[in-house]
Amino acid sequence: MNSLTKEQYLKFVRIFFNILVLAALSLIALTATSCSEPASPYGQTEITLEALDASCTEVWLELKFNNLTQPAKVAIQKDGKDYHRILSLNRDTLLVFEDLEPSANYSFRAIIRYEGKDDKISNTVQVRTMDTTSHSFTWQTFTFGEHSSSTLYDVAIIDENNIWAVGEIYMKDSLGNPDPNAYNAVHWDGTNWELKKIYTGSSCNPVDYSPLKAIFAFSDSNIAITSGGSIGWFNGKINRADCGIRPLLSGSINKMWGSSSSDLYVVGNGGNIANYNGTGWRKIESGTTLNINDIWGDFNKTTQEWEILAVGGNILHGWQQDRAILEIKNGNQAIQLNSDGANWPLSGVWFKAIPKHYVIGSGIYYKQKLDDSVWNSNLTSITTYHTNKIRGNDLNDVIIVGAYGEVLHFNGMRWQSYINQTGLFNGSYYSVTIKNDLVVTVGTHMSKAIITVGKR
Repeated sequence: MNSLTKEQYLKFVRIFFNILVLAALSLIALTATSCSEPASPYGQTEITLEALDASCTEVWLELKFNNLTQPAKVAIQKDGKDYHRILSLNRDTLLVFEDLEPSANYSFRAIIRYEGKDDKISNTVQVRTMDTTSHSFTWQTFTFGEHSSSTLYDVAIIDENNIWAVGEIYMKDSLGNPDPNAYNAVHWDGTNWELKKIYTGSSCNPVDYSPLKAIFAFSDSNIAITSGGSIGWFNGKINRADCGIRPLLSGSINKMWGSSSSDLYVVGNGGNIANYNGTGWRKIESGTTLNINDIWGDFNKTTQEWEILAVGGNILHGWQQDRAILEIKNGNQAIQLNSDGANWPLSGVWFKAIPKHYVIGSGIYYKQKLDDSVWNSNLTSITTYHTNKIRGNDLNDVIIVGAYGEVLHFNGMRWQSYINQTGLFNGSYYSVTIKNDLVVTVGTHMSKAIITVGKR
């Protein structure tokens, strides 16, 4: 074989070198392909955070998933730093974060982590916690009654110059003799309390001026009142009797609540629940024969429906297990909820849908979510007295009243008792309402009806 020329040799070397380079690159590509990480199962998953509500120290967020095919490890960041880690989630979830500062701004976002990497990152939500409200109430007390046993059972604030309290108040007639016919209401006009007799006589109520057990005001001219055995629609001057509920009752009505005058609920003794839909009444089977003592509702922004709860128990002679917490759904169904942890019969309920639900009686109990397994009882030490009623402006402005004149206020961080100013030696507050900076509570003391007003 003839020897190669210099030019041929150099050409051969270049060709051989190019072949080596191509082989090396192919080997590298093959190695890289064989060692690459498997595709993330969250490639099509989308995650979003939505701020639902906030109190002074808590924030409620909803974590939502789209195209989630398997459980995910999720980290929640607060102000850019990992704050909470959830090992495995496979569905939309309500998250509650506590121990925050009042009147403070926070940012939150959620991250799905896979193989140690931030695989999917949600939107960032900005949340401001509530400020606390003031405990600085001044209290003034008014009493009514001249004989027998006078009591006020319920109260409604329309505005600071228009307040109605209902019950039975026994006065003397013009000759100084005991009048057996009770006044059944007291009205505040901004200057004075005036005793009133609201006419209740009808085909289903033979008593012209029955003692009134409960009141619920939608406006100054649209007020529902009850003697316990019938309903009246009161415009501030004239009462129009509604006998439609009478055949549905097997026990006295105790309390009322409604989202409007065409969606009114009443609860009462013997497990009674009924709903007025604007044209007629229908009975709701409660599944209990216990007395149902209170009802409250609030609009749930997540479900876009009204959430309604009622509580019960035979207060004076009930056993520890004699209690009921009911959720009313679709205007025609009552579902018994878990009452574990909320001991003894229950007399009051108030809540904001989603964030926090309170029930009271022999103790003060709460849940963050209705499907939590147990009612939290760490508030039972706030008072040693039985509590009768709870109402609130918001999560940072809640009022509770009860036996011996106990009045409690929660400002978003702390509870305070006013019993040194509002205490009753021989009496109890049966109901309370709060509107803006005005609190009105009613009951009985030393056989007289009592109204105590708190102004902030």
